[in-house]
Amino acid sequence: MFTPVSRSRASGEIVTQIEKAIFDGGLRPGDRLGSERELSEEFGVSRITVRDALRVLEARGLIRVKVGATGGAFVSETNVDQVAESISTMVRLRRMTLSELAEARTIVESAAAERAAARADAAAIDRLALLVEQSRQVVHDGLPYTEIAMDLHVAVAEASANELLSATVRAYRDLLIQTLRDMRDPSSARVTQTWHEEIVEAIRARDAEGARTLMQDHLLDFERRIRAYLQSKDGDGHRPKRALPARRVRPDRRAVRTRKNGA
Repeated sequence: MFTPVSRSRASGEIVTQIEKAIFDGGLRPGDRLGSERELSEEFGVSRITVRDALRVLEARGLIRVKVGATGGAFVSETNVDQVAESISTMVRLRRMTLSELAEARTIVESAAAERAAARADAAAIDRLALLVEQSRQVVHDGLPYTEIAMDLHVAVAEASANELLSATVRAYRDLLIQTLRDMRDPSSARVTQTWHEEIVEAIRARDAEGARTLMQDHLLDFERRIRAYLQSKDGDGHRPKRALPARRVRPDRRAVRTRKNGA
């Protein structure tokens, strides 16, 4: 599968060849690449050079290296945690702010809600309905609401039947949970629950425009709250953002139900 490489840039060439094999489907999740000795012979380089290349591939989440008699380098399954870790690292290094993440979230999840209304199958809609019922009880009992609220957002993205959209939402789920916990208050949980019920109702009604508008307005409200929260923290180091447009009026629930029929 592989060819000998130039010694002057051997490690980088090994990475390139293995990446290409994975991306082209020549290597699939779970496939074993071989031992360091086998790979060094195939590439015509030292085991140290092979080890350096494998470290790079492992850091990128493309392979996992196991030690022991049955060990070796194996092609990894798709790992959303790697994406989440990358986003988290960018935020911590201040190369991305939580405010920017909230802004991107509005764009991604509005599109996901629209597509969910058009594409969700019966199982996905049942899952959304169950989460709405469970979260309603959580709010009623005054229990922590953050995780189940984010679970519903992930479920909406999964209902879109677009793997990239759902992977993106899953990737930042855990990153946002801690911030949402810090921002938590009982009144915001009740407001969020109302938004969620309306969004799921629009998806169930196959009202793509209504689902998109509701999700967009819900997350624009979240953007404002997170920016106010960040501004209230001393020394948060977040770059100032341009002002958001004036808050949009929430669609009437009856309008969401009837818009599709032209009423």
